Amino acid sequence: MLLPAVLIMMTQLASAPATPPWAATITRSPIGGFPPLKPCRVTYDLSWNNLLSAGSASVVMQEAGDLQVARAEAGTSGLARTLWRYDCTLTSVMHRGELRALHMEHSETDTKETAAYQVRFDDSLIRTLTSLTPTGGSTKRTSQVCPYGPADDLQSAILYVRSQPLKTGDAITRVVQPFDRPYLATFTVTGREQRKVEGVAYPTIKLEVKIRRLDRKTLQPGSFKKMKTATIWVSDDAWRLPVEMHASIYVGFISATLTHREELTGAEAQGTLPEGMKP
Repeated sequence: MLLPAVLIMMTQLASAPATPPWAATITRSPIGGFPPLKPCRVTYDLSWNNLLSAGSASVVMQEAGDLQVARAEAGTSGLARTLWRYDCTLTSVMHRGELRALHMEHSETDTKETAAYQVRFDDSLIRTLTSLTPTGGSTKRTSQVCPYGPADDLQSAILYVRSQPLKTGDAITRVVQPFDRPYLATFTVTGREQRKVEGVAYPTIKLEVKIRRLDRKTLQPGSFKKMKTATIWVSDDAWRLPVEMHASIYVGFISATLTHREELTGAEAQGTLPEGMKP
């Protein structure tokens, strides 16, 4: 049973593309000196075109031995849900000391289907198992191998950027796989400013984000048509987490604003590994 899988993997490795030109632009600096993020819970409100409250998102980050587990949930609500029914969950596991992505599970559901991704991050490969289940239909599973590594998921990318000095003009480029395929993401620090979010004034670091889609087989970059531009304001304090995010996407303009953040201690700070990582 293992032989066909081994032969397929050897074929994929043998046909792996040469190192792409953009690889020279990847930021490989060591983890920065900013203090690590403690276990916490953060919540955000989501809005569409600055007119319609669209939903909410919550993220919990916990420790599990020398690993860190982040669990996120998001979904549309209210009038926005009548226009676009959407729910998603994400579980990310990384090595806490190295900020190295290890495992990710992501599921998103709309009116048409449920898409679930299970991703394993290796030193030189990204392995992705995709399960697509049409509403009322049967599940179809496929697997892909991207011949590039190491790469980040959302959690490790955010925390790596967070660790850096973030001086005005700094640019950080990383390969990030948030779903079923990799992207080339560049975070550029454009300045610092005071920003009032949900009635609270924060000193913030402003970052512009440029995202390019990578072909998972050839590693050739291309435009990411679903997202045109994105801006993130990170609190310039001990938290250093996003307090506001704007993005121009294919369905319009969306934003997320921080509504709550709290440090977790004791049992609440301890997490468990997802089923996909258990023996």
